[in-house]
Amino acid sequence: MKAKKILALVLTAIIVFSCSACTTIELVIPVGNLPAQNTNTTPSVEQTTAAPAPVQPEQTTAAPAPQEQTTAAQQTPSQETTTAAPAPQETTTAAPAPSTGVPSTKAEIVKFYCDAYNKLGTASAITRTYDYTSNYNNILDIDGGNSTLAGIANKLMGMFMVENTDPLVVDVNALPPVGISNLNIDPNVIADAKCTDKGDHYEVILYSTGTAENREQDSQPGTGSVGSFGPLLRSEDVSGAAAGFIEFTGLHSLYERASVTAKITKDGKITDLSFETPCILHFDSVSAIKIINVGVCEIGLLFQQTYTIAY
Repeated sequence: MKAKKILALVLTAIIVFSCSACTTIELVIPVGNLPAQNTNTTPSVEQTTAAPAPVQPEQTTAAPAPQEQTTAAQQTPSQETTTAAPAPQETTTAAPAPSTGVPSTKAEIVKFYCDAYNKLGTASAITRTYDYTSNYNNILDIDGGNSTLAGIANKLMGMFMVENTDPLVVDVNALPPVGISNLNIDPNVIADAKCTDKGDHYEVILYSTGTAENREQDSQPGTGSVGSFGPLLRSEDVSGAAAGFIEFTGLHSLYERASVTAKITKDGKITDLSFETPCILHFDSVSAIKIINVGVCEIGLLFQQTYTIAY
């Protein structure tokens, strides 16, 4: 880890310069009907008047032309009035809205993340695209706040803690939490979890429980809160950086609110991962070659890493 070399440089510089100064560090239609045919037509009545005696040439009084009585219905085409029946009132109980499929509870989100993480072994390539270790919240407390040593350490951190944007292909085992091949996070150790539907993917964010007032101490990969998902700085990492030249006592890694942000496809595959972990290294004491001694030190470090995954 690049941070190891940086830490060694910071600690060494602090100690070396402590000879000349004091010491300590916080290293989401009707159809118109045809006229009705009236079949009830009154038949015409034919009247014949018999001729009177004596016999005269027979006179026949022609019966008056039969008067055909036509009812009004025959004179005017019948107009059928139809009152449209009211539209049937269909009562429908609205069905519940279909599930969007977006994990919503903390437990659902955490499980969704773990299931997706455990598919990383099928990835064709995992590339670290960003790596940056910087001073966190300007925390650099050195033995009572010696300004000279703090200034020297800050200058060194500014020189060596630079952004690394060179792509680096890594093995799945290098992803935090390092060494955990089957991730299974207990939702109870996560402070908060969010899942947002971004259209073609979900954005999932998990947060650890540490705060500035209640820092999480000495987590290990796969345990605790930040250790269940994030990158860590362990005592063996610091010892390796010291390489025997620097000795220390009472080392603790104190973690504030860490997070992981994952871009996950609708079929549950992680394509992007971003970690952000604030850590404060605490030393009860630091010494070099048993001659130069620095008292209580705290150094604030912020680890930021971004990875892209291809399948």
